Amino acid sequence: MKFSGVNLLDELARPELSELKSIFNQRTFSKGAVIYTPDEMDNLVFVITNGRVRVYLTYEDKEFTLAILNPGDLYSTHAGCFIQAFDNTELLVADVHRVKTVMDRVPMFTRTMVRVLGHILQNSFSIIGGLAFKDIYARLMDYILMEARQSGVEHKEGILISLDLTMEQLALLMGATRQTVSTLLNDMVRAALIQKMGRGKYLIPDLVALEKSAAEKR
Repeated sequence: MKFSGVNLLDELARPELSELKSIFNQRTFSKGAVIYTPDEMDNLVFVITNGRVRVYLTYEDKEFTLAILNPGDLYSTHAGCFIQAFDNTELLVADVHRVKTVMDRVPMFTRTMVRVLGHILQNSFSIIGGLAFKDIYARLMDYILMEARQSGVEHKEGILISLDLTMEQLALLMGATRQTVSTLLNDMVRAALIQKMGRGKYLIPDLVALEKSAAEKR
């Protein structure tokens, strides 16, 4: 899922945006590395060029994932979240003050930033609501339904989804343990709500049945 709906890498490659691109520096991070923490003083803007990053909050010993950002997505660290490399990752990074000097001339850049941060805020409210009113099984079903609606592929036997996540990564998104998520996915398979097609790939034979089951769990 792309939050912005615009691939900024394509936009930054345009000759008329060469001034904006010139203020960014490329940085690389290994998988699992923490890129930014809320107590850091630097206020940065970055565009993902390769890999993925996770935006999350912590409370006591728990982590709550707000977003997984993909190549072409944009983020500003002033939101006060932790940022982690979900894969081996490359970023284009710039100080927010330098970016502001050219943003007035590139309204597309501003609109994209607002849209991404708006999605993250929306996800924050969804996570708060889920933790308050839903159990893990309901949250997992809702996540699978969201993936089916946004990026599912029609198949003669249903809808195919590719989560492109390890079990550990999916557990992070759900705020649960790997064992719990694995058990719940197996329960969904036994209930014929989904079929495992490969690593991170599932077939939903009856989307309506899954929606009905998810509604009963809410």
